[in-house]
Amino acid sequence: MNILEPVIENYTYLPRAAQADVKRVEIADNLAVGGTTTSRGVMSEAIRYARENQIHLDLLIRPRGGNFIYNDTEIKIMEADIFQAQELGVDGIVLSALTQNNTLDTEGLETLIAAANGMELTFGTGFDIIRPQDRGEAVDWLADHQFDRILSSGSAAENALTDWQASARLTDSVNITLVPTGLTEPEVNDVAQKLNLNQFNGVELIDFN
Repeated sequence: MNILEPVIENYTYLPRAAQADVKRVEIADNLAVGGTTTSRGVMSEAIRYARENQIHLDLLIRPRGGNFIYNDTEIKIMEADIFQAQELGVDGIVLSALTQNNTLDTEGLETLIAAANGMELTFGTGFDIIRPQDRGEAVDWLADHQFDRILSSGSAAENALTDWQASARLTDSVNITLVPTGLTEPEVNDVAQKLNLNQFNGVELIDFN
């Protein structure tokens, strides 16, 4: 059975997700720029509602739109948001952090992992920016540092399926779940069968209209 995780903007769509019998949701703000972290108020109400409706809630940790290369101040902002999420009881967080060379910012990530303190960790679509030849090392590091999932839009190849297949070979070897993102619901079954994957994430994954 496929697990569909829609990415929703703020609290508004969470009740609609529950009505659609969704069991897992990623929540963010400012989806027009790829998503940023929601306010504390939204976070608190979303967590309360998700608990009452048995929905696993993932929170995007991202201080701004644009690239995933963060300075020390931005890492501190992300750390503070994670502490807040931990305090409020969010199930998991989604984050990315890269260096100028588009490799993992391991120093920044270690700070954020420590703040997460056991929450489920998903590395976000910053993974797509890592060069294919560097991804094996990145996946190994993420596996060694308690990451459970990696999101990927498959954009590193002309054909997304080709990119996902290559990434899935890496993640399967270290027991991390590769989660394709950017699909619509009608596209899911075909990709699931071809790649033997069962988790999918995306803004257009479920039509709430």
